[in-house]
This record gives sequence, C-alpha cells and structure tokens, in this order.
Amino acid sequence: MSMAVAPDVAGTIDLDVFACPLDGLRLIEASAGTGKTWNLCGLYLRLLLEKGLDAPQILVVTFTNAATAELRERIRSRIVDVLAYLQRGASAADPFVARLVAAVENNAGVDRPQMRMRLEAALHTFDEAAVFTIHGFCQRALSETPFAAGLPFSLDLLHDDQPLRLEAVSDFWRRHVASGAISPALADYLAQRRDSPATWATLLGRLMAKSHSRVVWPEPLGSATAIDTPGLAAAFERAGQLWGRDGAGPTGALLAGLAALNAGSYKEDSVLGAARAWSECFARADPFHAPDPEASKARLFTADFIAARKRNNQTPPSHPFFHAADDVLARHASVTQALHLARLYLLRRMLDESGAALRQQKRRQRVQSFDDMLQNVDAALTSGDFPWLAESLRSRYPVALIDEFQDTDPLQYAIFSRIYGAGEAPAAGPLFLVGDPKQAIYSFRNADLHTYLAARRQAGARYTLRHNQRSTADLIAASNALFTANPHAFILAGLNYEPVTVGDKPRPPFTDHSEENPAAPRVWRLPPANGEHPPRGAAKHPALRPTARQ
Repeated sequence: MSMAVAPDVAGTIDLDVFACPLDGLRLIEASAGTGKTWNLCGLYLRLLLEKGLDAPQILVVTFTNAATAELRERIRSRIVDVLAYLQRGASAADPFVARLVAAVENNAGVDRPQMRMRLEAALHTFDEAAVFTIHGFCQRALSETPFAAGLPFSLDLLHDDQPLRLEAVSDFWRRHVASGAISPALADYLAQRRDSPATWATLLGRLMAKSHSRVVWPEPLGSATAIDTPGLAAAFERAGQLWGRDGAGPTGALLAGLAALNAGSYKEDSVLGAARAWSECFARADPFHAPDPEASKARLFTADFIAARKRNNQTPPSHPFFHAADDVLARHASVTQALHLARLYLLRRMLDESGAALRQQKRRQRVQSFDDMLQNVDAALTSGDFPWLAESLRSRYPVALIDEFQDTDPLQYAIFSRIYGAGEAPAAGPLFLVGDPKQAIYSFRNADLHTYLAARRQAGARYTLRHNQRSTADLIAASNALFTANPHAFILAGLNYEPVTVGDKPRPPFTDHSEENPAAPRVWRLPPANGEHPPRGAAKHPALRPTARQ
C-alpha cells in the first residue's frame, strides 16, 4: 500500500486531552518530560467512558516490553483512581480525576453511574486489555487468523534466527563462491572486502528486518559486467618495465621539470612520496593493488595530470612512464568498478535466494522470529486473498493508541495504515500516534524518520505538549536557547524543536548521597589563552580560580 502524502497541517495545536476529538488520525508530538504518558492515559479513559469501549477493544502499542508493562500499570492505576472518586463522591486529591469526570459529562453526556459501571467492567476485564508491543500485537493477530496468513496453527518463537540465516547464506556461498563459479579476480575482491557467509548473513538479517525500506542498486547491475583483468595485467607489466628497478628515470624527469609545473601541486616532497608509492606497488607485483591516485599522490606521475598542472608558456616534463601510469590507473579504476558491480550483483542474488530459502526453512520447522511476525501480518493484509482481515482486526480493536511512534519504520506503519485507513481521505481512524522525533535520531533505535514525517503529513491534526514536568527551569531555558539558536539543528525539513515552559509539577531538589560528606561542587573558569588548549594538569594551575559554589 502506498502512503498518500498530504500537505502539512498548518502548525501545531496545544493538546487539551479532555476536549480533543476522539476520531481520525491524530499526532501528539512532544518532548521528553512533557507528559505524553499522562495524556495517553487520559485518552484511554475517555475512550472507555465516552465511546463505551471495553478494555480489550482499545489497542495500545509501544515498542519495548518494559514500556508495555509500565503503560499497562499506569492505565490501570488511573482506572482505579477515577473509580474510587466516583464510588465515594469525595473530592479527588489528583486534579486529573475531577477534570476527567467533568469532561466526560460535558463531552458525551455520560452520567456518573454509567461511568462507574463502565470503569468497573474495564477493571474486571483489564487482564485482557490489548496493551502490546508491536510484535505482541502481530503475534496475537496471527494466532487468531492463521488461515489468513497462510501459516500453520502453531509456530514456535525463534528469539534469534541467526543460525538459520547463516545456514541459508552458507549454502548459497558453497554453490556460487566456494565452488569456483566466480572469477579469481572477484574471489580476491571479496576477500579484500572481508566478505564471508557470516557478514552476508548479517546483511540478510538487516534487509529482512526492514522489508519495506527502499533498496537502491546501481544500474546497470548484471553478471555480464566485463572485468578486463588481462588488459590491466598487460598495462601494469609495461609500466613496471618503464619504471625500472627504482624509478630513477621517471622520478628524475619529474623533479627536473618542477619549475614548469604548478607549485601548489608539485613539490619535491610530494613527488618523492608518490615515487615511493609506485615503487612499493611494483615490488608487490600485483596489478590489483595499484596505488590510490589521491591518497598516495600517484597521479603526480600521470601524463594527464602533468598536462593539466603545467604553467603557461612552459614545456612540461616528459617520460614514457607518465602515459603508462595513466593507462594503469584508468584500467585499475575500470576493473575495480566492474568488481564492485559484480559483487553487488552477487550480493543481490544472495539476498533473493537465501531470503526465500530462509522463509521456506522456517515454515518447515514451524518457527518464526520477531521480524517474521510483522512481515506475516503485512503479507496477509496485502495479499488480496483476505480482504476482510483489516476490517476484522479493526472490529476487534476499533481504536489504536501508538506510543513511542518515533521508533516506527515503514513496515510497522504500513500495518496500522491498512487496518485504520491512514492516508485515505478522510482518514478512518481513530488512530492516535504519540511520539517525539528528536528521540529517534540515534541509529541504534533503527527508526525511520521519513516514515514519521510522512505520517505527520497524513494526520488530520497535530498536537504538542508545551509544559515540561520533569526538568529544572534552568535546564529548560538552556535547552530552549540551544535548540532555537539554529532552526535547522535536526537537518530534516519539518523536524523542528518546539520550545517548552516549566510545568507546575513540583521538583524535588537534587541531593548527592553518594558520599557521607560530599564536597560542594565547584565551577572552574579557565583564563584566556589565545585559543590554546589549557595546560596539562589545569586543575592545579595557579591562574585557575573558583567562580561559583553550589
């Protein structure tokens, strides 16, 4: 399913969790410490009370087991708090409770006896509440509809499919690499790249984990790419003969003609360094290890480079080796590019064949990995054989709240898009996405910010939370100053920093109890040193003095 992209909604709206509509596709985007979980609990209770939904009907998805457990407990505690308030009729210590009850009365006309009845039912069935990780949700969906996924009724969970991946890739390697089916030049190139069944099995795992990510291969990419190794070997041999035992002829000719060449490129030290690179190359007698033209300055000995760097009205130095060097480096670059394309062709073939073999092996063994769960649900939703599946899941879970949405990827979002109609006009929903894209910039989270931004453009409304309830006022001010100084600090268009203010939640003072009598922290100011680094052992430098004590 392609994701239709609409223009960005104009600006953001401050979220009022007690009044915002409970329909459509809505994005709540806020920084850490601004109460995302607090507001998510408020939305959950409103759905229970205003929409009359049961706890197992409200799908809540987050991305770690720990976060799932915490979220489940926070929601349950809120239900208990509000129910206690309704049962005893006294004032609530937590203002959230009274505000929620008043909002439900005003928004939906639900009276307090009805609220109490719905919350009691939710509490009794809360063990069946649909609060899952994304993998837990997919596992539940597959177990309830195995026919739609074309899967066995029972599949064992494989926590790590690396051994099976390695087995599939090793089989490919035996047939296409170790068997001698590839040229010796390509085999040597693979060895240079440190390719092996183990490294390629890792690449296969990365691709299968991101099945909806776009893979860009260079064109043309085919097995018939010509690798002119004989031509390179002949050029290398001729150049070696012209170089001689120590390169004295070409080097002397170049040094003698330095006055006719651009002094910025041609210096004696540079020429001698390039000569050493050529000598080492010919000493190895390996045409596939020609010197790097840039790093080794080997191009200083090529006729084309010499001609381009000659001074006006000057005759550049000349030697037959200079043209031979051009030929060697050009042929080496051509062969290297051909080997690069041949390797990619082989790699793409491995990904296709070994990926298919791995999937078949898992079916035979009746196992699935965490990534397989997502892919199997996605395949069932997109196959066209079971058009009722999306509607069935949506009937089971009429509304979804996706927490930590910044950690999503194209596959995960595609699943929710197909179930809840995201990207359609109007978006079916109700689907609430809660997250902070600034927290997804670290590569270890494996998030896809482009997917996040596409979902943002599809949202019918985008909300933000502006009051930080966790950090101190000074830290908040410093963060605002730092990240508003450069509007493009996060590089991607649309990935901006929203300034926050200090919330009204009390903050306990920070006290260090790590030592019985801790020394008071000090701030040290280094004296100006004309841009130089402070001296070693600066903490003891006599010019240093404490400027503040806390």
